[in-house]
Amino acid sequence: MRIRSQLLALVVALVVPIALLAGATLVQLQSVQRHEQEERLRERVTALRLALDSQVESSLSVLARLAEDRGAGGELVDRSDAAALFASQPLWRSITLLAAPGAPPLWRLSRDAHDEAPVPATVVEGVRESGAAFVSGLLGDGETGHRSYIAVPVQPGGSVLVVTVGDREWIAFLRRYAVPGPGTVTLSDRDGRIVARTLDHEVWVGEASPPQFRQATHGQDDGVLTGRSLDGTPYFSAFSRLRSTGWVLASGAPVAVLDGTVRKTTLVTVVSLAAATVAALLLAAVISNRIAGAMSGVLEMAAGIAGGDDDAADARLSQVDADTVRQKVQEAAEARRARDEAQARALASESRARSIAEAASRSKDQYIAMLGHELRNPLSAIASAAEVLAWPHSAPGDRARATEVVHRQTRHLRRMVDDLLDATRLASGKLSIDRRPVELSALARHVLDHFEAAGRGSELAIELRAEPVWVEGDEVRLEQVVANLLDNACKYTPAGGRVRLAVRAEAAQALIVVADDGPGLEPELLPRVFDSFSQGSRPIDRASGGVGLGLAIVRQIVALHGGEVDAANGGELGGSVFTVRLARRRSRPRPAGRCAC
Repeated sequence: MRIRSQLLALVVALVVPIALLAGATLVQLQSVQRHEQEERLRERVTALRLALDSQVESSLSVLARLAEDRGAGGELVDRSDAAALFASQPLWRSITLLAAPGAPPLWRLSRDAHDEAPVPATVVEGVRESGAAFVSGLLGDGETGHRSYIAVPVQPGGSVLVVTVGDREWIAFLRRYAVPGPGTVTLSDRDGRIVARTLDHEVWVGEASPPQFRQATHGQDDGVLTGRSLDGTPYFSAFSRLRSTGWVLASGAPVAVLDGTVRKTTLVTVVSLAAATVAALLLAAVISNRIAGAMSGVLEMAAGIAGGDDDAADARLSQVDADTVRQKVQEAAEARRARDEAQARALASESRARSIAEAASRSKDQYIAMLGHELRNPLSAIASAAEVLAWPHSAPGDRARATEVVHRQTRHLRRMVDDLLDATRLASGKLSIDRRPVELSALARHVLDHFEAAGRGSELAIELRAEPVWVEGDEVRLEQVVANLLDNACKYTPAGGRVRLAVRAEAAQALIVVADDGPGLEPELLPRVFDSFSQGSRPIDRASGGVGLGLAIVRQIVALHGGEVDAANGGELGGSVFTVRLARRRSRPRPAGRCAC
């Protein structure tokens, strides 16, 4: 085989494996990225669905209480209290009391004085026939306005209490939660009509969802799908069905946007490989010509010697040609070693990426199982309390205890949802800090008072040691930091144990220290205790609740304040100890005074 052919073969042998490896790595990268995008969409749509379910269930609860008061002969809300009622229920546009379908309203309150649209007779008839609460789909059109209705019966008497929720209220609620562009969130009713869409809402409200979307979501509570949006754009979406209404909430983004990073990486890789191949071929041609010239000199020298030319024996090859041959051989060896090293690095990187993906998958599975358990406990308690409240022969004491259970478990669910939403805002960089002078000892005392008032940590001895220390920070978020650390200590300290909350100054820093005499942190948990969803190895039915986001939120809020937080064992009380370090304000703020001009 000619030298030129051998060099070309060498170039191909170097380029092809690297190209194949790069292709395999890109395929794996696309798979991992798509999985991560799917998980992000699932988390976003689940969090929004929980918020919507909570709002609808709150509306039903308030309506049921008003209907019960009305049925007992009481008065409905005074018009002087209307502002407070509408402020607590952002979805409500108006509330109407009707005696019969098509009859004039017995009583009506409206957020908009110009909104006099009557309640459809089908809504009133449906409630009176079923005798139960009813949530309609989207009714109306572009001319009369799009509305949905939440209605409950008033017993006795047969009247119906109806809340009107317009499409403007639905879209305003969805837009409270930031969705990175060009993604969108779409809410559809049970018949597939679009109730609200964060992208071009006015264009698509009232329109039917694509048939492919309706078919994919039919009979399903959750899922993901790839299809086309309302305007025909290929979309990747995740959906979740509201437990309170049966409506479907979906969130997605164009496939072209989601795959844009991988496509750019692929293009850069292909262009780089092509350029490297062309350069290698040109270099091989140059080297082969120089080697061929050197070999021609060898042949001429041999022919001269065979012909009796004595001077031919003294002929010498160009040192440059010899050095070039040696140099190219060395370069080929170096190139081969570089290829092997690159391949080894790529394989190691792929192995690490696979391990990370598998660990993330296991963490997600454990987190979903744990979250299901955390949601099941308060929901079961609420369901049991609801049965007590629904039983007409319940004793007043039992009803009071059941009501307290509902309030307590609802607060627990709200805290979990707030943690999920805070983690989402922190991860997307949407959480801002309002810096003002804050006195930490008063802040710590306020958090502890709130704990004691709520009955949290009642089985523990909680001690406060605080000295006045001023910092620049967001008082609400710093209260959240202290509350999360104190809640964490209370959850993992056995009954009868001690928890100490301390605030003190140390040089130029302000320290917040939470220590306990519990079992401490597991050694393998210490390096990742502030990671999202990280919790100790406890059984799924553990008594200490939580979704594993409290400490992650603490770390990110402290970081936004320019501070640090760390965890250790063997603290002042022998258990775990968490220490927050913030920049100390040297002097307290001046009180506002008159100008001495």
